[in-house]
Amino acid sequence: MVPNIKVALDDLTVNNIGVLRRINNVVLPTSYSDSWYKDSLTVGELAKLAYFNDIPVGAIRCSLETPPNHKDHTRIYIMTLAVLSPYRGYGIGRKLVDHILEYAKKIFVKEVYCHVWVENEDALSWYQHIGFDKGELVPGYYKKMIPAGDAYILKKSLE
Repeated sequence: MVPNIKVALDDLTVNNIGVLRRINNVVLPTSYSDSWYKDSLTVGELAKLAYFNDIPVGAIRCSLETPPNHKDHTRIYIMTLAVLSPYRGYGIGRKLVDHILEYAKKIFVKEVYCHVWVENEDALSWYQHIGFDKGELVPGYYKKMIPAGDAYILKKSLE
C-alpha cells in the first residue's frame, strides 16, 4: 500500500530562509553568502521551497538574466536546485523545475538553463530526462572546488 504523498511548494520568507540555507548546505558542494540568501527573498517566484508531507525537503533558486549583447534574449538561470537524498524519486525536483518552466512561459522567457558539474552523472542524466539539452563544457566553472570543477551547460528551450 502506497501512503498518501503530498508535495507542495511555498514562497521564501524571512521566517523560512534558514531552511533554504540548510538544504543547500546538506546537498550542494558549495556554499553561498549571507547576501545571496538575503537576495533570495527578493526574487519572488524564482525561489521556492518544496515540502514532502509538510516537511521541507527541497528548494530551487533562480535568477532572471539578459546576456550581454542579447537584450532580446532574457532567460532564467537555475542557480541552485536541491532535494534531500531520502526524498529523491518522488517528483520533488521535477515539481520545482516545472514551476520555473511555467513561470518562464508566463513572463515570455524562452530559455531556462543551468550548470551541472561533469562528475554529477545523476544530475546530468536527470536534467536530460526532463528535456534539457546538454551543451558546452565550461572548464573550471566551479572555482571553489579543488581542483576547480568543470561543468556542462544544460538548456531547455520553451519555444
